[in-house]
Amino acid sequence: MRVTLSLFLLASAITVPAQQPFIGDSTVTWEQAIARYTELDARYTDARLIEIGQDDDGSPLHLFVISDGNGFTPDSIRAAGKNILWITNGIHPGEPDGVDASLTLAQALLEDDQLMGLTVHTAVCIVPMYNINGTKQRGSFSRANQNGPAEYGFRGNARNLDLNRDFIKMDSENARSMERALVRWDPDIYFETHVSDGADHQYVMELLTTQKDKLNGGLGQFMSRTMVPELHAWMDRKTILMCPYFEMEGEKPEEGLVGFYDSPRYSTGYNALFDRIGILAESHMLKPYADRVNATYQLMLATLAVMDGHATDLKKTRGRAKANTASMTEIGLNWILDTTAIERIPWLGYEARHKPSEVSGSQRLYYDHGSLTNRSVPWMDSYRPALIKQKPVGYLIPQAWSEIAERLKAQGVVVERIATAREFNVEVDSIAEWKTGQQPYEGHYAHRSVRCSSKAKRYTTRPGDYLVRTGQATDRYVMEVLEPEAEDSYFAWGFFDSVLQQKEWFSDYVFEDIAADLLKKDSALKAALGARRAADPEIAKDARRPSCTSCTSAHRISRRAIGSTRCCV
Repeated sequence: MRVTLSLFLLASAITVPAQQPFIGDSTVTWEQAIARYTELDARYTDARLIEIGQDDDGSPLHLFVISDGNGFTPDSIRAAGKNILWITNGIHPGEPDGVDASLTLAQALLEDDQLMGLTVHTAVCIVPMYNINGTKQRGSFSRANQNGPAEYGFRGNARNLDLNRDFIKMDSENARSMERALVRWDPDIYFETHVSDGADHQYVMELLTTQKDKLNGGLGQFMSRTMVPELHAWMDRKTILMCPYFEMEGEKPEEGLVGFYDSPRYSTGYNALFDRIGILAESHMLKPYADRVNATYQLMLATLAVMDGHATDLKKTRGRAKANTASMTEIGLNWILDTTAIERIPWLGYEARHKPSEVSGSQRLYYDHGSLTNRSVPWMDSYRPALIKQKPVGYLIPQAWSEIAERLKAQGVVVERIATAREFNVEVDSIAEWKTGQQPYEGHYAHRSVRCSSKAKRYTTRPGDYLVRTGQATDRYVMEVLEPEAEDSYFAWGFFDSVLQQKEWFSDYVFEDIAADLLKKDSALKAALGARRAADPEIAKDARRPSCTSCTSAHRISRRAIGSTRCCV
């Protein structure tokens, strides 16, 4: 019966008369977009424009909510049994397709009763433009490879940050505002609009979803086996060609395609930590602007149709996923491509050829639009964790690192303040090895290839220290940011860098006598030094070469004793 109803609802959406398509080669300004949403708010009782924060330049960040008679707060919407679709536009303002597609969607839903039927089980939340300052920096040349619109915004925000790399570090006021709202609204589907770069082909739309292997509790299966096939079916019925978003193994698509890996710094990777399905609409840069906007609009409608047809399944699956996150005993980190899992997918492209460059005279790649191709190509889109960490009882955060506790609380993590001194059995991580980028990346000299050593000890907290117990639906986020070896951890982004700096020094001629005396008194130490010198002869040539490691500032509470937690220092 459920299948029959689902098919009926999808069929109903398909028979809705076609809306007036987007035309032209221009995109609205921020001021024009907010004016149009303000007008829709005034005209329709089922719409509300609200402020949820601000841009780094001080401009208000808006959210446009479409809810059919159930209020305009997440509590009232959830009380009515609805799911939530969240759409973010203009995170990269040079890619404004979704800005115009969302305006088209909002007007179509509010003006057409049949289309509004898609909101019976779903409220729609639209961020008109996320990077407002970047949207205001309009020009025509920063995206040289893109076919329209005539003018568009700039990728960097007021602090020249790429906001789709800021979801963990939250350097921007944009990200802090957005994530407060996401914690409050907790959408079931997070949908973001982009324009792709890369290879030329026949497809108007590339579909990027949360990496399926990272979703748990049946959410990955719902996305890959139900949602994605139905999205493709919808686009096929609209005769809009859509392929998976990809990266290439070689110079051209026929050499193999790879699914994108979205680490937690990205919007879809971040949202996956809270058991939300992430969708990115990546319209193709070389297609006409109007075609791209209309394809983005149809993908939004398709997403709404799937959510409407599977409302109960989506709600139940997310509930199971959250419960599974709270109860899981281990978590996978630092996912890597499984190169043994290869399938073949159909590919509609253009013949890739070479010819002499009219600029350099060297051979250059070009795609021959006069020679269409229809082939199958290798496709790899399975990932597995390179690191698996056992979930501790919890983490202790000394009050000296209160900003870490505040970051966690901002994500909805329950953080307890310890009132009295208490002893815990903990595991303390020491940073044994790491590499640091030589150029700044999004405002940080990020660390990578981090390796830790762990030591068990008794640890006494001070009144005012923080305790983060696991067993919460936020556990994946907590472990991703507090485990130093995780690729987007707070340590990796440099929030604990002060622990890496030496603070005391010594005169080597004085310490020579102290060291010699220590070796006479401690045979085990002498043996360890001898073994180290035998294994690494270079160590004897540098008396100041460090052999110790740097301790992190969070402690992992061990499971060996009741009430113990892994400390985060």
